[in-house]
Amino acid sequence: MRNYLFPRRRFLAQAAVATGTVGTSGFWPCRWSQAEGKADVLAALGGTPVRQKAFTPWPPVTPQIEASLLTTLRSRQWGRSLQGPMKGTGAVVQLENRFAQLVGAKYCLATGSCTQALHTALHAVGVEAGDEVLVSPCTFIASVQAILVNGALPVFVDVDINTFQMDPSKIEALITPETRAIEPVHIAGLPCDMEPILKIARQHKLAVVEDAAQAHLARYKDRYCGTFGHIGCFSFQTSKQIACGEGGALVTDDPSLAEACYVFHNMGLGPNGNSVGIGTKYRMNEFEAAVLLPQLETLPEEIARRDRNALYLASLLEQIPGIIPQKRYPAVTQGAYYLFGLRYVPEAWDGVPRDVFLRALRAEGVPYTTMYFDRLNRQPFIEAALESRTFRRIFSLERLRRYREANHCPNNDLLASQGIWLPQNVLLGDKQDMEDIAEAFGKIYRLRSQLSKLSKAT
Repeated sequence: MRNYLFPRRRFLAQAAVATGTVGTSGFWPCRWSQAEGKADVLAALGGTPVRQKAFTPWPPVTPQIEASLLTTLRSRQWGRSLQGPMKGTGAVVQLENRFAQLVGAKYCLATGSCTQALHTALHAVGVEAGDEVLVSPCTFIASVQAILVNGALPVFVDVDINTFQMDPSKIEALITPETRAIEPVHIAGLPCDMEPILKIARQHKLAVVEDAAQAHLARYKDRYCGTFGHIGCFSFQTSKQIACGEGGALVTDDPSLAEACYVFHNMGLGPNGNSVGIGTKYRMNEFEAAVLLPQLETLPEEIARRDRNALYLASLLEQIPGIIPQKRYPAVTQGAYYLFGLRYVPEAWDGVPRDVFLRALRAEGVPYTTMYFDRLNRQPFIEAALESRTFRRIFSLERLRRYREANHCPNNDLLASQGIWLPQNVLLGDKQDMEDIAEAFGKIYRLRSQLSKLSKAT
């Protein structure tokens, strides 16, 4: 830590003298606590921003990626070899083999997106019209759309307010004779509590399809996310920790599921070209794989760096009243940190609304998003699906009525009102970058009385 940081006891004593009050909990001491001039004014109101340089740019552009793309271009093999999962030649098959080895799975199948991987996986485990799939409401819309396109109902399991993950203790009460699968979502790249989830799935003979879109190389009990369930699905979209614009993959240890996924993603055609089932065209192209292959070499170190920086940042931010970083389950041994999650509790900030605080945070040079905190179970697309001719043919009006009445996730509602994400690329820097972020939070907290002016500003 830098030498301008004040010892905690000295800082709290100085703060108490300056304000005439002694708080019950301190926050991270930083240079802005004692600075003068523009540092005593929020950046959103004309003060000097804490952070005045950009964080690590994303997605990566490297000579290795450029060379890989050029090799693929010159090969004139721009489409995937169609000899089965992990068979044949070309960049896609290389990617499948290397990604499977990296996460410790027997089979990998690359797809055009993680949404496609989820649709394929749910189809392969037998999710059909009239079934139900348990899923978290704190996720990307694709996790739910993949269930709907299979003609199944997404049954929302409320979250653990501390971890932001599907709460295992709430699963069994939602299981019905129509429940076919559980879809745990490792939101933000932190693992769900997989041990109790898997136990429930075994007891009720349910398939488990892991949405590991954000959890590349995240570990739970030293096993990688995506390898606990029957199938695990990953994303390579532009913002992910390994990126190619779009793109996805699924992994499994079951050869029959690997073949079923291959057939479905290949228009119903098997490895020998025979038409053996129904399917769509979800194949990854060679250029996407060419962009991804060099990134596999740097991914383990980058994930480890994100994990180290996230833990350090959490240790700083948790000292600020009303800032509660996303917790990890004890069994988590590595977080992938696609996002750094936290809760903003306005009561600790004199009732200042979250959106006002966020305007101040961005002005101090810290990027953020509130994506995934949108009460997904209450979004209009759910009601549109229930009102569609398809779902009204599949499900009785009584079943749809009961579904609507039971669709309540109070913990997720609270999380949606308090949650904030910091993007993964801010975690690719060093300790100084983490201290800059914490300083921005600390500065805004100290000057929170100025936020009332910001809320009135146009």
